[in-house]
Amino acid sequence: MALGTHVVPEPKAPDDSESELDLRDLLAQIRAKIWFIAALTVVAAIIGTFVGRIPPSVFRSSTVLQIEQRADRIVLPEELIGNLLTGNLSGSSGLATEAHIIRSRIVLEPIIDDLDLRTEVAPQLLPFVGGVFYQRNIPFVSQFLPKQYARPGEFLEAALDVPDARAGARYIVRITGDGVFSVETPDNDLVQGQVGQRLGLPGGGSLLVEDFKAASGRMFYVSRSPLRNTVASIAERLGIRERDNTGIVDFSLTGLDGPETVVVLNAIVQEYIYQNLLRSSEEIDNSLEFIEEQLDESRRESKRATDALAEFRRDRQVNELSADTQQLLENALELEGQLEEVQFRKEQLLLVLTENHPDVQQLVVQEARLQERLQEAASGLSVVPEFEQELARLVARVERSQMLEQQLLARLEQLGILKASTVSNIRVLEPAEVAAWAGPDRRMPIVFGAVIGLALAVALVLGRNFFRQGIEDAREIEALGIPLFATIGKSELLVGKAASSPEYGLALFQPNDMAVEALRGLRTGLKFALGSSGSNSIMITSCAPADGKSFVSLNLALLYGQMGARVLLIDADMRRGFLRRYFKVEKKHLGLSDFLSGTTEHCIEHFPKEKIDVLFSGQFPPNPAELLENPNFDDLLTTAEEFYDIVIVDAPPSLSVSDPTIIGQKVGMSMLVARHLVTTPGDIQAAIKTLTTSGVKLSGVILNQYDESRSRYGRYGGKYYYSYGGYKYAYKTDKASK
Repeated sequence: MALGTHVVPEPKAPDDSESELDLRDLLAQIRAKIWFIAALTVVAAIIGTFVGRIPPSVFRSSTVLQIEQRADRIVLPEELIGNLLTGNLSGSSGLATEAHIIRSRIVLEPIIDDLDLRTEVAPQLLPFVGGVFYQRNIPFVSQFLPKQYARPGEFLEAALDVPDARAGARYIVRITGDGVFSVETPDNDLVQGQVGQRLGLPGGGSLLVEDFKAASGRMFYVSRSPLRNTVASIAERLGIRERDNTGIVDFSLTGLDGPETVVVLNAIVQEYIYQNLLRSSEEIDNSLEFIEEQLDESRRESKRATDALAEFRRDRQVNELSADTQQLLENALELEGQLEEVQFRKEQLLLVLTENHPDVQQLVVQEARLQERLQEAASGLSVVPEFEQELARLVARVERSQMLEQQLLARLEQLGILKASTVSNIRVLEPAEVAAWAGPDRRMPIVFGAVIGLALAVALVLGRNFFRQGIEDAREIEALGIPLFATIGKSELLVGKAASSPEYGLALFQPNDMAVEALRGLRTGLKFALGSSGSNSIMITSCAPADGKSFVSLNLALLYGQMGARVLLIDADMRRGFLRRYFKVEKKHLGLSDFLSGTTEHCIEHFPKEKIDVLFSGQFPPNPAELLENPNFDDLLTTAEEFYDIVIVDAPPSLSVSDPTIIGQKVGMSMLVARHLVTTPGDIQAAIKTLTTSGVKLSGVILNQYDESRSRYGRYGGKYYYSYGGYKYAYKTDKASK
């Protein structure tokens, strides 16, 4: 018999430039899954919303202070007090130093003790998400929580005093009734207590529950943090910022309890002012104490000097010095006075500065120069007679002690005035009053969640498409050098249906289905292709089982039968024939294998409802390929082509067995069914090679079960914009015509 004359070009390898993804291709893939991407983005945003609600709210209280330089508090002139306590004797280096002082333990410890900030009370909450339910009254949630977990609005106020060795240890307070509770210590000791009564704890310490609002069974954790931890916590949450070197300083304190931050911040400011005044007063008190000690010693020295001078004059009968000796003595006394002044100032500076400070070093140099000049004056007195030298020494001693006493009295009076006029260099401009909400930012988790969800969805879509190897659309088939005859969409009616169900004959069960419309297009295309081949027989095969070759063969035959053509459908799969199941015939029904083996000559069945004739596969033989080589098969096809308008042969998969290579040599056309997203380009190339090697020319490919929802490009078809199933058309009956 004559073989088909339809010539198909040799398969060609895909063009690398065509396989490269461009921006338009990527956008088409994303657009195809836009609802999936949008849904995942929304879900991620909802998760971000919930995550953003987990952290507790943080509040910030603020106050504004003016801090002046401490050196400016001295307003007495230098001539009056001899540079006493003038200059920056505080050693302050600006706001940085003050900030360290404010955050130090000396300022914070009194506040911590007064406000009992070391006691920490935490309700037992549901793990991970309990904070959300505790902070917000979510309807219907509280009734499903176990009784030990705190509900919104429940609290416990307590003061815990335990030894430092138990600092940080957790005590469990369980509400047992109205005004009563039990306490479980870290040593698992259990004691009972009442509200308002201090409870002694085993192992040392006590607990005072001042008030609580909670139902019976609720649990709270009470602990006393180490002092250093509490100081560090407050110092970390305390913000200090100066406004452009103006001395105007903004103080802020953050915390979970808004009203508490206001109280603590105001207490910190007041304690800082108190410590500042105390520090200023201590400097003056130290100077007063030093001067009073020196004054007592000076008075004793003055009396001793006066007595010694009176005794010397009485013994020597000498009252006055000579003019030259008097002049030398006055010079020496003046130098000694200057030297004592310098030494006094140096001692005052050493109270607040170190020996290496530049101001101290300057006084050391002055002291050395005065001592040199004093030695020169003393050498001038050495030529004076011995009794005048002694008289001069005693007179100088008296005058020196009297002068020092007067200087000390003057300085004592000046420091008294200075202490009385001392005021703080800190002024509170705006006290803390209300704590404002400061975070956390609950919108950012929503944004982050949406961005992460969007990125994850896009990555999933593109990643799935990248690793998917199945045929996507006509572009990939045509790139192999073989034409695509039809694209048959996936019908929802066939999902989960077996070959024995009525839906399998979709052309009869639902003739308006889009898959049937695609088969009608295939029927039209085959009309012209078969006309040019000179034969009316067609083999339909596939690369692998379950690609839908039997479905295409059956429904194509049904469509030909509906148009009035004489149709013969041959089930040539003598290994796993399925067509018998649709027509409800037994497995042992006579068929092709029986005809080829010569068992019977009458095995074609006619089905009036379907308007087709069917030759079933028959009993499964052990040698199907050998039977197909039998001349009886050639005679069967020759006779069938003369009697029928169309002969459709449902052949086994071409990559599984050799039967299609035999059948394809005897029919006019050979069609290959490829399953969308399952059959790979490599499978099609292998099938083409297998058939071509045996002399079978493959006429084209039928893309079956095209699923738009799972396609890489959906209905948009990628950068070539093929469209399958984008339009719906339904046949309706006009009631008025009935």
